[in-house]
Amino acid sequence: MCDPPGSSDVADRPNGEAGFTLPEIIAALLILALSLGGIFGVLSDGLRRTGQAEAMAEAGALAQSLLARVGSELPIRPGNATGDFGNGYRWRVDIAPYGGTADARAWPVAAYTISAEVAGTNGKPQVRLSTLRLGAKELER
Repeated sequence: MCDPPGSSDVADRPNGEAGFTLPEIIAALLILALSLGGIFGVLSDGLRRTGQAEAMAEAGALAQSLLARVGSELPIRPGNATGDFGNGYRWRVDIAPYGGTADARAWPVAAYTISAEVAGTNGKPQVRLSTLRLGAKELER
């Protein structure tokens, strides 16, 4: 016959004790340790990648702001300029004429290739952006 509801295997155990055996507890702890090790590995990798993405976004924003300063704070003329943002990033702007000499003579304004490079220190990323800008022609000598 079937056991009545609410009955357990307590009668089958010596001294009527209920609970988990030592091998069951060890197996459960082992499964828990392996699961937590994997979860913590995934979380730490995600946090590391998030930090890298934030640093890359900061370097990109600094490079964009540097390109925006060319023409207002930095004159548009061939050459380069360097500096430091003060937050762990250094910058460099390179300005070079665009096109050949025949093009430069034919165009009413001068075209320049402008490259802004932001390099981080202490393992921070490096970003380089380039654009074309129009500027005044240099006087021919």
